[in-house]
Amino acid sequence: MGKWTRRAFIAGGGLAGIGLVVGVGGNMYLNKAIKKYTGEGMGNGSSINAWVRIAPDNTITMAVPRAEMGQGVYTALPMLLAEELEVDMNQIEIVHPQPESPYANTFLLDPNNPRKAYASYSMMSKIASFLPVVATGGSTSVKDLYDHLREMGATAREALIVAAAEKWGVETSECYAESAYVINKKTKEKLSYGSLAEAAAKVELDFDPPLKEQKDFKLLGKRIQRLDIPEKVTGTAAFGIDARPAGMLVAVIRHASYVGGTVNGVTNEEEVMKRRGVNKVVLLENGLGAAVVADNTWRAKNAALALDLDETANTLENVSSSDISKMLKDIVADDSKMVGKPEMHGDVATALSGDAKVVEASYEVPYLSQCTMEPLNCTLVINGDKCEVWVGHQGGSLVRTAINEITGIPQDNIKVNITYLGGGFGRRAEIDFVKKAAMVAKQMEGTPIQLVFTREEDMKNGMYRPAVASAFKGTVDADGMIDAWDNKMALQSVGFSSMMRIMPAMAEAPENDPQSAEGAIELPYARNNVSVQFGELNLPALQVGNWRSVGASQNGFFTESFMDEMAHAAGQDPYAFRKKHMEKSDLPDAKRYLAVLDKVASMANWSTPLAEGKSRGIAILKSFGSIVGQVAEITKLGDKKIKIDKVYCVIDCGRIVNPDTIEAQMQSGIVYGLSAALFGEITLTDGQIDQQNFPQYEMVRMNTSPTVEVHIMEVDEYPGGVGEPGTPPAAPAIANAIFAATGDRVRSLPLIKHGYTFA
Repeated sequence: MGKWTRRAFIAGGGLAGIGLVVGVGGNMYLNKAIKKYTGEGMGNGSSINAWVRIAPDNTITMAVPRAEMGQGVYTALPMLLAEELEVDMNQIEIVHPQPESPYANTFLLDPNNPRKAYASYSMMSKIASFLPVVATGGSTSVKDLYDHLREMGATAREALIVAAAEKWGVETSECYAESAYVINKKTKEKLSYGSLAEAAAKVELDFDPPLKEQKDFKLLGKRIQRLDIPEKVTGTAAFGIDARPAGMLVAVIRHASYVGGTVNGVTNEEEVMKRRGVNKVVLLENGLGAAVVADNTWRAKNAALALDLDETANTLENVSSSDISKMLKDIVADDSKMVGKPEMHGDVATALSGDAKVVEASYEVPYLSQCTMEPLNCTLVINGDKCEVWVGHQGGSLVRTAINEITGIPQDNIKVNITYLGGGFGRRAEIDFVKKAAMVAKQMEGTPIQLVFTREEDMKNGMYRPAVASAFKGTVDADGMIDAWDNKMALQSVGFSSMMRIMPAMAEAPENDPQSAEGAIELPYARNNVSVQFGELNLPALQVGNWRSVGASQNGFFTESFMDEMAHAAGQDPYAFRKKHMEKSDLPDAKRYLAVLDKVASMANWSTPLAEGKSRGIAILKSFGSIVGQVAEITKLGDKKIKIDKVYCVIDCGRIVNPDTIEAQMQSGIVYGLSAALFGEITLTDGQIDQQNFPQYEMVRMNTSPTVEVHIMEVDEYPGGVGEPGTPPAAPAIANAIFAATGDRVRSLPLIKHGYTFA
């Protein structure tokens, strides 16, 4: 591809390795297309690159193309840039840019190649940039941009220094940057970034800008108050449901009663149209539902509830949760149905047929809903061949593509306004609610339409975490070490199901889905013979999708519960058993795991006996590049009445950006994981979802929420994610604590189905 000049890099918006140098064949168009960015919404001033624009009054605007759904990216990402740009956080204004190529999340398609500005891109990174894939998920925001944004800040900093040095007629070595000024070391004269920005945008750098060493950080690793908090405290933060373009009407949707069913028509449309405020009844394409458009949400909702739908069920009409459970168990019991074999070494069959006692356990988890706080909604207006949309979504590029598919409007004519998200958890990476909003708006051109899912419609028509069955067999040798570890799972492929909806061309076959086994393979324990396999449940009418921590959420429960069972069978302490197996592991990260395990055990005073009636459980798992260990401490108040007193949590996420955000995400992830473990369940009866709203889908409330103590390990390694890794250890930690307290080994969730209550 040739060598990039720094000027080429700046003009290209930071897409080094795919830019100005003309390639051959199809690369010629690729090179040209992925450089484009509009800078729309970034205000007046000069763009130093696609990420930074500086106005004459020294206002610094930064593009943050990742959705802020409570995980703190509107603070963490600016910290990366501000550290190298030498500005304070209060000097930065944030704009969510249009979904354009410089802002692609290359890590989503190429997780083994962290994004660096001056390195050649891999083919998958080029594809991510060309499409572009501008999305938030998989705990990738910091991982994707950790080096890239620092290099963006350093590039802008050095260009500003060059511009100042030229103005003063001195060497650049006689200048330094601080708090949005370039300062002359000798005279102490200073020039604002705003006064230099126009000249800096024309500077060509012939060197890689130096990045700070960790010891010199002023912001990174420090507790920085989140920039989105003041707006959320004062109520001025704009979420998707707060969109109010002039003349807006509200549409509320009704889906078919049966999962995967179709709506053929409305038999009482004339009656519904007579209701006060009702403007239109819209039948969605492909039988996807019907919507009532009215002058406010209340009237639209009540009118939608009054619709008499002509609907058709599908193959799930007579299927209930008990049937699905049997299907899963049948797959697990049939070796011929194991389509994926992600980890196989040694000879498990021979090890299991030896003299050692075989430990066996079968686990199961139900479907789960993401249950975001803010109901699903999308607001858009169509005017001829142009469209503008306001939505809290995890993928701006996905929104634009979805609207283009429904309306035919060119993507360049679709303006996407990504708002704050009232929770994402994977549900707001889906495009169903965007497409349905476009279907309604298409029939009411010129009128802004806000489509809203009621909580009932959301819960009954979700893209759920799959129901999963997982069976284990294991043996322990004479030295108390695991000799055989056999794990067979059955589930619907989340990767295949979700990608077939979102980006069909990128969907991998279920047997190749890495998410199915994440949290079940590459464990940090020495084991002589290992077999991990999974089978696919083919049930396409019941859609599954990403749920916070995806496959690790259920596999963490399975593997860490079975580790406890193996420890018990070996007559060993659960912590000591894990520690011994980590010490003899040849996994590259084994020492990091061990440090986390030791730290969380120390925090919980594991070796010190607890008071009567109190018990502990321990679990550890790596997901999304970060290792999290947890100890749950509980009190047994009655036969099956439990109080979760405290959860100790340790995370090794590599280099730390904002410890305040990391701590909050661990607390959040634990409560989310406990909600699922204690109460969470989506069930079917004869093809219909049983749960309607929160009275049937309970959450951990303040009176049952434990105290959470978090410790962040200081590790000089490339950053891992923090939005999701706190969730997977929560369920096994509490289940293992219950076993310690009662001797009852709970192998299926939620715990309330086993008669447990929580104080």
